[in-house]
Amino acid sequence: MSKQDLAERSGHSSAHVLGLFEQQDPNPKLALYLELVQTAGARFHGVLVNEPVAVIERIKEIIAREEIKTVSALSNRSGINRSQLSSLLNDPDPNPTLATFDRLVAALGVEQEFGLVSFMEEEVEQAIAIGLEDVEAVKQEAKVRHLRAVPNPSPTMSAAEAMRRLADAERAAEAKAQAAVAELTERVRLLHEQNVALEKRLADEAAELDRLRGSNVSLERIRADDRAEIARLQQANRELERLHMQDRAEIADLAARKDWSLGSKILLGLTGFAVGVGAALAVQGARGRS
Repeated sequence: MSKQDLAERSGHSSAHVLGLFEQQDPNPKLALYLELVQTAGARFHGVLVNEPVAVIERIKEIIAREEIKTVSALSNRSGINRSQLSSLLNDPDPNPTLATFDRLVAALGVEQEFGLVSFMEEEVEQAIAIGLEDVEAVKQEAKVRHLRAVPNPSPTMSAAEAMRRLADAERAAEAKAQAAVAELTERVRLLHEQNVALEKRLADEAAELDRLRGSNVSLERIRADDRAEIARLQQANRELERLHMQDRAEIADLAARKDWSLGSKILLGLTGFAVGVGAALAVQGARGRS
């Protein structure tokens, strides 16, 4: 479909629609955009119908899924005024500008979930085609029956009676065809709903997987930090043990010589105090990490 075709089929001013394509940063209302999408035979992934209320409803589902608890939090993330955002989410008939909708999608990080897809999947279209063949078969069968429904005129059957029987046969055939069309329509509706529900479920599961991957990366980073901290504490402990062994050797040497001057005693006391403080800090740090 060309831009001209879309403009002519849209039901809006062709000049206005074509003008949107010429603008560097077009910003129509969401309803107009969705009408053009509908005319082009597309829809948003995971959205059942091309109506703003359905699109905003999907946005609300994603907000809940991402555990954004308040309008203020979403306002801070999107840069949209809080009161404007609250009005949009609570409006029974919302119709934001395309730019506002785009900011919401970007703030939620779900651009890939709002890609445009064919309005109906190929499987649904094939089901419609098969159903239409069934309806045509019913109509053809009815036409054949029409030819045989009325017997050859006889002296006992008036022209009025023959016409009445023909009309009854036509009404019965029409009713059967309408029932077949209704059955097909319901089948198509159910298939379309199931397909969109599947799209939403796949998108939600993909988002959950991304969240779990992020959590796993964070846990791995914490584990790596813990391993590094444990290694540091072990090294500090080895250094303390080395100093302790050195002090014991010095004490033994002093004891053997029995030559403890006042300065030696003070030095020994300060060394013991430093070792004790270092050990206490290492234990406290280890407890804090655990």
